[in-house]
Amino acid sequence: MECRLEQIKEERGFTITWLSEKSGVNRNTIHSYIVGSVPLLDKAYAIAKVLGLTVYDIWPQM
Repeated sequence: MECRLEQIKEERGFTITWLSEKSGVNRNTIHSYIVGSVPLLDKAYAIAKVLGLTVYDIWPQM
């Protein structure tokens, strides 16, 4: 599944650790999403909320 987290991270200049702390999603879990794992909906929504985006902005094929 396509994931735009890496691109968004680079554009906005945040780290996986920062996103993990703000969203409550484990940093290893976030990294697994970046490399292709399919996110659980509750975690996807938590990440999107912190970034001020929709789940579909991050995972276009979801």
